[in-house]
Amino acid sequence: MNTKQKEKLNKILSDKTSGSQEILLKLNRFLLSIKNDRKSFINSLSIARNNLSHFAVIDNYLNKIEKIIGKNYKDIESYLINIEASEEIKYRKIFEKIYKKLPNADLILTFSKSDTLINIFKLWHKKNKNLKLVITESRPSYEGKLMAKELLKYGMKVTIITDAMSGIFVQKSDAVVIGADAILKNGNVVNKTGSLALALLCKHFNKPIYAAATRTKYVKKNRVKINEDYSHFVWKYKHPGLKTANILFEEIENGLITGIISD
Repeated sequence: MNTKQKEKLNKILSDKTSGSQEILLKLNRFLLSIKNDRKSFINSLSIARNNLSHFAVIDNYLNKIEKIIGKNYKDIESYLINIEASEEIKYRKIFEKIYKKLPNADLILTFSKSDTLINIFKLWHKKNKNLKLVITESRPSYEGKLMAKELLKYGMKVTIITDAMSGIFVQKSDAVVIGADAILKNGNVVNKTGSLALALLCKHFNKPIYAAATRTKYVKKNRVKINEDYSHFVWKYKHPGLKTANILFEEIENGLITGIISD
């Protein structure tokens, strides 16, 4: 792998603000660009496996690619091309299902940054111009602000709030819609930390909460590794008596989720 290829791949691997689906698409475009360099392609797969397989959607994606390579490497190009083309169909299917659940919703609360949610909300906005979104900042990396910027490009009405204000705005919302990094075999949802708090708030205020995810997020196990700690994002202050924690993902019991909407 040459230096330019390494830089592109490292940029994808170091992305801590994009959703797993968005990271997958970035990886897919990168792999498509190096498809004719089989050695670099295989090497990149190995690196991606070591760094990104904790995302269910990427783990499933890598498994599929490895199966194709085992049969016929020449089939890789058509698979990679079809990945992006099929995403729009998946998003439309998810939107149509969730819209049937919430046909009269005008105020939806969400958080973090999810390519799936961005595409669903774009379709929702076309259907209902009165749709308003409340997005938490999603500290400490502020993914919520990044998603808000994307949605504002399409003329959507967005309110950004601090994470601590979620309780106030859950009461005002018609529903909460979150993404998912993995749907476990037992029906539990793994998503960015903050999802559990929203689920508990929804239960307290009797508000529906839906997790939107493509089928590629489903895994055949009841537990995934979620103990990543990026405490340096919280506070870089050093003191012998101080500890900081920033666990990126958490598990939400299926009993706290109104429904999981998939393609």
